[in-house]
Amino acid sequence: MKQIFKLVLSFFCFLGITFSSAAAEAGMISEKQEIEMGKAAAEQIEAQYGVISDPQIVERVERIGQSLVAVCGRKNLTYTFKVLNTEDVNALACPGGHIYVFKGLLDYMPSDAELAGVLGHEIGHVVKRHTVHQIEKNMWTQLVTILAGIASGNGDVLVMGMVVSDALAAGYSRADESAADREGFSYTVKAGYSPYGMLITMHKLQELAEQYGNPGWGVFDSHPDPEQRIRNMNKLLAPLKISPSPTKLADGSACVRDYFQGGNWELVIRETAGGNDPFYRAELLAGALYQIRQKGNIDPTHFIVFEMNDKADIYYEDMQLFTVYRQDAAAFKSAGECAGNYVEQLQDWAEKVNNNEGVAK
Repeated sequence: MKQIFKLVLSFFCFLGITFSSAAAEAGMISEKQEIEMGKAAAEQIEAQYGVISDPQIVERVERIGQSLVAVCGRKNLTYTFKVLNTEDVNALACPGGHIYVFKGLLDYMPSDAELAGVLGHEIGHVVKRHTVHQIEKNMWTQLVTILAGIASGNGDVLVMGMVVSDALAAGYSRADESAADREGFSYTVKAGYSPYGMLITMHKLQELAEQYGNPGWGVFDSHPDPEQRIRNMNKLLAPLKISPSPTKLADGSACVRDYFQGGNWELVIRETAGGNDPFYRAELLAGALYQIRQKGNIDPTHFIVFEMNDKADIYYEDMQLFTVYRQDAAAFKSAGECAGNYVEQLQDWAEKVNNNEGVAK
């Protein structure tokens, strides 16, 4: 038994970890050790799944991820954002700043705001060192993993990766998940994404979890339950007093609605398209219009349509607001013509806002 204890201590000493009560209170694992452990785990994860190298996918994930890093609480770390080559619908974060999105998740997050919600949540786990704290709390329960690695002659790096993987597989506590949600929401809003993006992400993940089950780590963690996480997110949204706001309609469609003296303004969205149902699409558009409204005076001539193939993107200056798909354009000659109709409605909204006719609901 003494020999086993010495073997365990020798491994922790390699990491520079001691077991005094003071160290336990302050955190046994330093930032340098956190980075080393995260790197070891990242190497194993990438070897297991492989990494997508498609330039467009890589650029999108990296661009969104780094925009969130710019406003997060631990900018001193070197963050990496990669897509794992698996159709699983999930995401995870290794200590030290290694963020992964599974390829299957991207199909469910067509807008940058939604993907930002996922990445923001994972960055939140890194910023708060949740996996590190999990390892610290469960240090003695990791004996089996550590001793197995030592007995088999595996290197220290491999054992460190195994310890991190076990901590990730164990999942996060209710408090950790809630904290990552709060951090992620803060990052997405500060970075300029729709404030509704993270809420939509939660709705979708709840639906997918109900359909396919919980993979056991990453964005699907069930602590707290999905309904509670959604309620918590709505509490974070409430102080923003977002205007205009999304509304579900009785026929299954949705609208973006604003309130003005002399009458309401609304834009109706009827179709499910781009992986989003009408209400999700209304939330994304409402959030984007809220962001425009924060800039002050709105120039109605700065709404622009870019049409390509069977869809058309509507921008306000350099901000993407809404995508019109062929499903939306049944009554029009093309998606571009339908988008033009939406632009006319958005210009009407902009003029009403500029006239300072907006009133609280």
